[in-house]
Amino acid sequence: MRLPTLFVALLLACDPSPPGAAPDSAPPPAEDAAADPGTSIVAAPFLDRYDFEERLRRFELPGRLDEVSGLAFTADGRLFAHDDERGRVHQIDPLTGDVTKAFDLGADLLRDDLEGIAVVGERFFLVSSTGTLYEFREGADGEDVTYRRTHSGVAPGCEVEGLDWDPGRDELLIACKVFAAEAGSIVVYRLPVSPDRERPPPLRVPKSDLAPFGLEADFDPSGVAVTPDGSWLLLSARHDALIEVDPRGSILAAVRLREGRHPQPEGLAIGPDGLLWVADERNGDEPRLTAYGPR
Repeated sequence: MRLPTLFVALLLACDPSPPGAAPDSAPPPAEDAAADPGTSIVAAPFLDRYDFEERLRRFELPGRLDEVSGLAFTADGRLFAHDDERGRVHQIDPLTGDVTKAFDLGADLLRDDLEGIAVVGERFFLVSSTGTLYEFREGADGEDVTYRRTHSGVAPGCEVEGLDWDPGRDELLIACKVFAAEAGSIVVYRLPVSPDRERPPPLRVPKSDLAPFGLEADFDPSGVAVTPDGSWLLLSARHDALIEVDPRGSILAAVRLREGRHPQPEGLAIGPDGLLWVADERNGDEPRLTAYGPR
């Protein structure tokens, strides 16, 4: 089935033409490892290189980010976050934790259950829990930006929680937190950015594969991030845990975050400097950002 284009809106919430008509170029998609089931693109688990006992940085976030729900880095190392009820995007200084600017989607401020953010060149995306995608450009502090709205094509019943861009394959990854129709799997949809490519099948991780890593079958993703190696990380707020999977759905590694350190981990991103960031919503504690580094 040919994927709905990301460049033509099905529904318009405001001005249908955000600034900049030409799409940014992206590297050609990497060869899909699923085409050769005997080959893995990941030599060693990415998670094994990180020290999750020591925090390199930890910042409390202001109250306007009580429900921080997603993180994303630009190629030049700028960090952006959003909350889960309003289309307001915040830029955060990763050295200080200070909010340096914020801009809104639409003059009336978009309202939706927003569950992830991704940056593709100069293009920004937010995704809702029902799979609606909002595409827009970065705004100045206090600016109201126009946006396009379309649907990602996830199946009904997939409660989305997590979005990232896979630059090697030029795909948006959309994680299902809950998907009743596939209760035995963790499901991540793959959405090619180019309208000329057909949609590949979703990634499916059998929940029965979690037990050898000491995790229960109710590992429900709350965030997704692509590693520089091409593997994918999935974060679970329910278990304060991360798993790493390859593009065939095999679990490569898992780690539990220190108990009590993360009140509700919802956002996940890897910076250009290699630091791994986790954002926590306010859940009986202050919202916060935590960064982990290599051993």
